[in-house]
Amino acid sequence: MQPAYFIQAQLVKFILAIYRLAGVRIGSYLGGLLGRGLGKIAREGSLADDNIAQAMPHVSAAERKQILRQFWEQLGRFVGEFPHMAKFSREAETRVLIEGAEHVKAALPDGGPAIFVSGHFSNWEMGMLGVRQLVGRAGALYRHANNPYMDKWIIRQRSAFMPLQIPKGSKGARTMISELQKGTSMVLLVDQKLGTGDPITFMGRETKAPSAAVKIARRFDIPVIPTVVRRRQDGPDKAHFVQHFFPAIHVAKTDDAKADVDAAMREVYDAIEGWIETSPHEWLWAHNRWKE
Repeated sequence: MQPAYFIQAQLVKFILAIYRLAGVRIGSYLGGLLGRGLGKIAREGSLADDNIAQAMPHVSAAERKQILRQFWEQLGRFVGEFPHMAKFSREAETRVLIEGAEHVKAALPDGGPAIFVSGHFSNWEMGMLGVRQLVGRAGALYRHANNPYMDKWIIRQRSAFMPLQIPKGSKGARTMISELQKGTSMVLLVDQKLGTGDPITFMGRETKAPSAAVKIARRFDIPVIPTVVRRRQDGPDKAHFVQHFFPAIHVAKTDDAKADVDAAMREVYDAIEGWIETSPHEWLWAHNRWKE
Protein backbone atom coordinates (compact mmCIF):
# COMPACT_ATOMS: atom_id res chain seq x y z
CA MET A 1 0.00 0.00 0.00
CA GLN A 2 1.23 3.48 -0.81
CA PRO A 3 2.72 5.38 2.16
CA ALA A 4 0.81 8.46 1.03
CA TYR A 5 -2.47 6.64 1.67
CA PHE A 6 -1.37 5.81 5.21
CA ILE A 7 -0.35 9.41 5.98
CA GLN A 8 -3.54 10.77 4.43
CA ALA A 9 -5.66 8.35 6.46
CA GLN A 10 -3.97 9.30 9.73
CA LEU A 11 -4.57 13.00 9.08
CA VAL A 12 -8.23 12.45 8.22
CA LYS A 13 -8.76 10.19 11.22
CA PHE A 14 -7.19 12.83 13.49
CA ILE A 15 -9.66 15.44 12.25
CA LEU A 16 -12.55 13.00 12.58
CA ALA A 17 -11.45 12.17 16.14
CA ILE A 18 -11.76 15.87 16.99
CA TYR A 19 -15.27 15.90 15.55
CA ARG A 20 -16.13 12.84 17.58
CA LEU A 21 -14.83 14.33 20.84
CA ALA A 22 -16.67 17.59 20.15
CA GLY A 23 -20.04 15.85 20.06
CA VAL A 24 -22.65 15.72 17.33
CA ARG A 25 -23.79 19.34 17.30
CA ILE A 26 -20.34 20.93 17.48
CA GLY A 27 -18.78 18.26 15.27
CA SER A 28 -21.36 19.00 12.59
CA TYR A 29 -20.76 22.75 12.97
CA LEU A 30 -16.97 22.42 12.78
CA GLY A 31 -17.30 20.20 9.75
CA GLY A 32 -19.44 22.86 8.11
CA LEU A 33 -16.81 25.51 8.77
CA LEU A 34 -14.08 23.33 7.30
CA GLY A 35 -16.28 22.56 4.30
CA ARG A 36 -16.84 26.24 3.56
CA GLY A 37 -13.09 26.86 3.79
CA LEU A 38 -12.20 23.97 1.52
CA GLY A 39 -14.83 25.06 -0.97
CA LYS A 40 -12.81 28.21 -1.63
CA ILE A 41 -9.63 26.36 -2.58
CA ALA A 42 -10.65 22.85 -3.69
CA ARG A 43 -10.23 22.13 -7.39
CA GLU A 44 -13.64 20.47 -7.32
CA GLY A 45 -15.11 23.93 -6.73
CA SER A 46 -14.94 24.86 -10.40
CA LEU A 47 -16.41 21.48 -11.35
CA ALA A 48 -19.36 22.01 -8.99
CA ASP A 49 -19.88 25.53 -10.31
CA ASP A 50 -19.85 24.34 -13.91
CA ASN A 51 -22.24 21.49 -13.11
CA ILE A 52 -24.77 23.88 -11.57
CA ALA A 53 -24.42 26.34 -14.44
CA GLN A 54 -25.12 23.67 -17.04
CA ALA A 55 -27.74 21.70 -15.14
CA MET A 56 -29.63 24.79 -13.91
CA PRO A 57 -29.08 27.53 -16.54
CA HIS A 58 -31.98 29.53 -15.10
CA VAL A 59 -30.00 30.16 -11.90
CA SER A 60 -28.14 33.48 -11.77
CA ALA A 61 -24.44 33.78 -10.96
CA ALA A 62 -25.28 35.23 -7.53
CA GLU A 63 -27.70 32.39 -6.79
CA ARG A 64 -25.14 29.86 -7.97
CA LYS A 65 -22.56 31.32 -5.59
CA GLN A 66 -25.02 30.99 -2.71
CA ILE A 67 -25.82 27.39 -3.65
CA LEU A 68 -22.12 26.57 -3.72
CA ARG A 69 -21.45 28.17 -0.33
CA GLN A 70 -24.30 26.19 1.23
CA PHE A 71 -23.28 23.04 -0.62
CA TRP A 72 -19.73 23.07 0.77
CA GLU A 73 -21.02 23.73 4.28
CA GLN A 74 -23.48 20.88 3.91
CA LEU A 75 -20.78 18.51 2.66
CA GLY A 76 -18.55 19.50 5.57
CA ARG A 77 -21.35 18.79 8.02
CA PHE A 78 -21.73 15.35 6.50
CA VAL A 79 -18.07 14.63 7.25
CA GLY A 80 -18.34 16.10 10.76
CA GLU A 81 -21.30 13.84 11.50
CA PHE A 82 -19.84 10.61 10.18
CA PRO A 83 -17.98 9.67 13.40
CA HIS A 84 -21.33 9.88 15.23
CA MET A 85 -23.29 7.42 13.11
CA ALA A 86 -23.55 4.91 15.97
CA LYS A 87 -25.22 7.61 18.07
CA PHE A 88 -27.50 8.53 15.17
CA SER A 89 -28.48 4.88 14.89
CA ARG A 90 -29.34 4.66 18.60
CA GLU A 91 -31.38 7.85 18.35
CA ALA A 92 -32.91 7.12 14.95
CA GLU A 93 -36.51 7.73 16.01
CA THR A 94 -35.72 11.28 17.17
CA ARG A 95 -32.97 12.09 14.68
CA VAL A 96 -34.89 11.06 11.55
CA LEU A 97 -38.47 12.26 11.07
CA ILE A 98 -40.35 10.00 8.66
CA GLU A 99 -42.73 11.42 6.06
CA GLY A 100 -44.59 9.25 3.56
CA ALA A 101 -44.53 5.98 5.52
CA GLU A 102 -47.96 5.25 4.06
CA HIS A 103 -46.36 4.80 0.63
CA VAL A 104 -44.14 2.03 1.97
CA LYS A 105 -47.10 0.31 3.64
CA ALA A 106 -49.13 0.56 0.43
CA ALA A 107 -46.30 -0.98 -1.60
CA LEU A 108 -45.71 -3.78 0.91
CA PRO A 109 -49.16 -4.69 2.30
CA ASP A 110 -48.03 -8.25 3.08
CA GLY A 111 -44.43 -7.46 3.91
CA GLY A 112 -41.67 -8.58 1.61
CA PRO A 113 -38.70 -6.67 0.22
CA ALA A 114 -38.48 -3.38 -1.64
CA ILE A 115 -35.65 -1.63 -3.42
CA PHE A 116 -35.30 1.90 -2.06
CA VAL A 117 -33.58 4.29 -4.47
CA SER A 118 -32.04 7.58 -3.43
CA GLY A 119 -29.17 9.92 -4.19
CA HIS A 120 -26.32 11.81 -2.56
CA PHE A 121 -28.39 14.41 -0.71
CA SER A 122 -27.75 15.92 2.71
CA ASN A 123 -26.29 13.20 4.97
CA TRP A 124 -27.21 10.37 2.63
CA GLU A 125 -25.94 7.73 5.06
CA MET A 126 -28.97 8.51 7.23
CA GLY A 127 -31.26 7.01 4.61
CA MET A 128 -30.67 3.53 5.98
CA LEU A 129 -32.01 4.59 9.40
CA GLY A 130 -35.42 5.57 8.04
CA VAL A 131 -35.69 2.44 5.91
CA ARG A 132 -34.86 0.19 8.85
CA GLN A 133 -37.50 1.90 10.96
CA LEU A 134 -40.13 0.95 8.39
CA VAL A 135 -39.07 -2.46 7.07
CA GLY A 136 -36.52 -3.83 9.53
CA ARG A 137 -33.53 -5.63 8.02
CA ALA A 138 -32.05 -3.89 4.99
CA GLY A 139 -28.75 -3.83 3.14
CA ALA A 140 -26.89 -1.56 0.79
CA LEU A 141 -24.29 -1.70 -1.95
CA TYR A 142 -21.09 0.27 -1.42
CA ARG A 143 -18.02 1.17 -3.43
CA HIS A 144 -14.63 0.64 -1.81
CA ALA A 145 -12.84 3.89 -0.93
CA ASN A 146 -9.68 4.57 -2.92
CA ASN A 147 -7.69 4.78 0.31
CA PRO A 148 -7.59 1.24 1.78
CA TYR A 149 -6.89 2.50 5.30
CA MET A 150 -9.93 4.78 5.22
CA ASP A 151 -11.98 2.03 3.59
CA LYS A 152 -11.62 -0.18 6.66
CA TRP A 153 -12.53 2.73 8.95
CA ILE A 154 -15.61 3.63 6.90
CA ILE A 155 -16.86 0.03 6.83
CA ARG A 156 -16.40 -0.19 10.61
CA GLN A 157 -18.33 3.06 11.18
CA ARG A 158 -21.15 1.96 8.89
CA SER A 159 -21.51 -1.37 10.67
CA ALA A 160 -23.22 0.50 13.53
CA PHE A 161 -26.24 1.27 11.35
CA MET A 162 -25.69 -0.81 8.21
CA PRO A 163 -24.91 -4.39 9.28
CA LEU A 164 -25.40 -5.71 5.74
CA GLN A 165 -22.84 -3.98 3.51
CA ILE A 166 -22.48 -5.47 0.04
CA PRO A 167 -19.50 -4.46 -2.14
CA LYS A 168 -20.31 -3.48 -5.71
CA GLY A 169 -19.43 -5.98 -8.42
CA SER A 170 -20.71 -9.24 -9.84
CA LYS A 171 -20.32 -11.07 -6.53
CA GLY A 172 -22.12 -8.28 -4.71
CA ALA A 173 -24.96 -8.40 -7.25
CA ARG A 174 -25.44 -12.10 -6.57
CA THR A 175 -25.45 -11.45 -2.83
CA MET A 176 -28.04 -8.69 -3.25
CA ILE A 177 -30.34 -10.95 -5.27
CA SER A 178 -29.99 -13.69 -2.70
CA GLU A 179 -30.88 -11.30 0.12
CA LEU A 180 -33.87 -9.91 -1.76
CA GLN A 181 -35.15 -13.44 -2.25
CA LYS A 182 -34.89 -13.90 1.52
CA GLY A 183 -37.07 -10.82 2.05
CA THR A 184 -34.29 -8.30 2.78
CA SER A 185 -34.87 -4.81 1.39
CA MET A 186 -32.07 -2.88 -0.30
CA VAL A 187 -31.09 0.80 -0.33
CA LEU A 188 -29.27 1.98 -3.46
CA LEU A 189 -27.87 5.38 -4.43
CA VAL A 190 -28.46 5.67 -8.16
CA ASP A 191 -27.58 9.27 -9.01
CA GLN A 192 -23.92 8.86 -9.94
CA LYS A 193 -22.54 8.08 -13.39
CA LEU A 194 -21.85 4.47 -14.33
CA GLY A 195 -19.80 4.00 -17.47
CA THR A 196 -21.55 0.70 -18.20
CA GLY A 197 -24.99 2.10 -17.34
CA ASP A 198 -27.89 2.89 -19.63
CA PRO A 199 -28.27 6.22 -21.48
CA ILE A 200 -30.54 8.79 -19.87
CA THR A 201 -31.17 12.52 -19.94
CA PHE A 202 -30.42 13.99 -16.52
CA MET A 203 -30.95 17.68 -15.80
CA GLY A 204 -31.08 18.30 -19.54
CA ARG A 205 -27.76 16.58 -20.25
CA GLU A 206 -27.05 13.18 -21.75
CA THR A 207 -25.30 10.71 -19.46
CA LYS A 208 -25.44 7.11 -18.27
CA ALA A 209 -27.14 5.77 -15.17
CA PRO A 210 -26.97 2.56 -13.11
CA SER A 211 -30.14 0.61 -13.90
CA ALA A 212 -29.47 -2.64 -12.00
CA ALA A 213 -32.00 -1.74 -9.30
CA VAL A 214 -34.81 -1.36 -11.83
CA LYS A 215 -33.81 -4.47 -13.78
CA ILE A 216 -33.75 -6.61 -10.65
CA ALA A 217 -37.06 -5.13 -9.50
CA ARG A 218 -38.60 -6.05 -12.85
CA ARG A 219 -37.19 -9.57 -12.76
CA PHE A 220 -38.51 -10.37 -9.28
CA ASP A 221 -41.61 -8.11 -9.20
CA ILE A 222 -40.23 -5.96 -6.38
CA PRO A 223 -41.45 -2.37 -5.87
CA VAL A 224 -38.97 0.48 -6.30
CA ILE A 225 -39.52 3.18 -3.66
CA PRO A 226 -37.85 6.60 -4.06
CA THR A 227 -36.64 8.20 -0.85
CA VAL A 228 -34.56 11.25 0.03
CA VAL A 229 -33.03 12.66 3.23
CA ARG A 230 -33.14 16.39 4.02
CA ARG A 231 -31.85 18.44 6.91
CA ARG A 232 -34.67 19.63 9.09
CA GLN A 233 -35.17 23.36 9.26
CA ASP A 234 -37.30 23.00 12.39
CA GLY A 235 -35.12 20.56 14.34
CA PRO A 236 -33.24 21.16 17.61
CA ASP A 237 -30.09 21.59 15.49
CA LYS A 238 -28.88 20.89 11.96
CA ALA A 239 -27.97 17.32 12.82
CA HIS A 240 -31.65 16.32 12.65
CA PHE A 241 -33.24 15.10 9.46
CA VAL A 242 -36.45 14.31 7.66
CA GLN A 243 -36.68 11.36 5.31
CA HIS A 244 -39.34 11.50 2.62
CA PHE A 245 -40.75 8.34 1.04
CA PHE A 246 -42.66 8.53 -2.24
CA PRO A 247 -45.17 6.31 -4.05
CA ALA A 248 -43.64 3.08 -5.31
CA ILE A 249 -42.65 2.59 -8.91
CA HIS A 250 -43.86 -0.76 -10.20
CA VAL A 251 -41.74 -1.74 -13.17
CA ALA A 252 -43.82 -3.00 -16.08
CA LYS A 253 -43.16 -6.49 -17.41
CA THR A 254 -44.09 -6.53 -21.09
CA ASP A 255 -42.41 -8.18 -24.06
CA ASP A 256 -40.19 -5.11 -24.41
CA ALA A 257 -37.82 -5.29 -21.43
CA LYS A 258 -35.77 -2.30 -22.54
CA ALA A 259 -38.83 -0.08 -22.78
CA ASP A 260 -39.99 -1.26 -19.35
CA VAL A 261 -36.61 -0.44 -17.77
CA ASP A 262 -36.29 2.89 -19.59
CA ALA A 263 -39.75 4.01 -18.43
CA ALA A 264 -39.04 3.10 -14.80
CA MET A 265 -35.63 4.78 -14.90
CA ARG A 266 -37.26 7.92 -16.23
CA GLU A 267 -39.57 7.93 -13.22
CA VAL A 268 -36.63 7.49 -10.85
CA TYR A 269 -34.63 10.31 -12.45
CA ASP A 270 -37.65 12.60 -12.63
CA ALA A 271 -37.84 12.21 -8.84
CA ILE A 272 -34.12 12.96 -8.42
CA GLU A 273 -34.35 16.03 -10.65
CA GLY A 274 -37.27 17.29 -8.57
CA TRP A 275 -35.28 16.85 -5.36
CA ILE A 276 -32.38 18.82 -6.84
CA GLU A 277 -34.60 21.65 -8.04
CA THR A 278 -36.28 21.86 -4.62
CA SER A 279 -33.05 22.05 -2.63
CA PRO A 280 -30.02 22.26 -4.92
CA HIS A 281 -27.46 22.93 -2.19
CA GLU A 282 -28.11 19.51 -0.66
CA TRP A 283 -27.00 17.51 -3.70
CA LEU A 284 -23.41 16.37 -4.36
CA TRP A 285 -22.38 18.73 -7.16
CA ALA A 286 -18.62 18.19 -6.78
CA HIS A 287 -18.70 14.99 -8.81
CA ASN A 288 -18.00 14.60 -12.53
CA ARG A 289 -21.49 13.26 -13.14
CA TRP A 290 -21.65 14.17 -16.82
CA LYS A 291 -18.10 13.28 -17.84
CA GLU A 292 -17.62 11.87 -21.32
